Amino acid sequence: MIGVKCIIYEKNNRSLVIDINNEKSKIQNNDISKSIDNKFVFKYLDSLYRIIDGWQKEYIDTRIIDGDSWNLSITYINGSKREYYGKSSYPTNFEALERLNQKLIDEVQNG
Repeated sequence: MIGVKCIIYEKNNRSLVIDINNEKSKIQNNDISKSIDNKFVFKYLDSLYRIIDGWQKEYIDTRIIDGDSWNLSITYINGSKREYYGKSSYPTNFEALERLNQKLIDEVQNG
């Protein structure tokens, strides 16, 4: 699956973890832990890469002391990583990532 092993998204003590393998992948977040059909993972990855295309590695607004913090980490089979981090600042299309994550969670919960 494009060499992706794991995706971890964290925001404000909530997390979404997608462990990817050739047979069935697994999704975990604060509410669920389930196996997931890889067709959902393929669609997710396609959308994810479109969303993060052009993102910087860091988005930090130092003027806000107690704002939200978030992290997106993509680990590949060869051990390399792509990581994105933010504190009180976001890429312009960040809400698309949050909608994508929620859509995946809803699909898994609703079958």
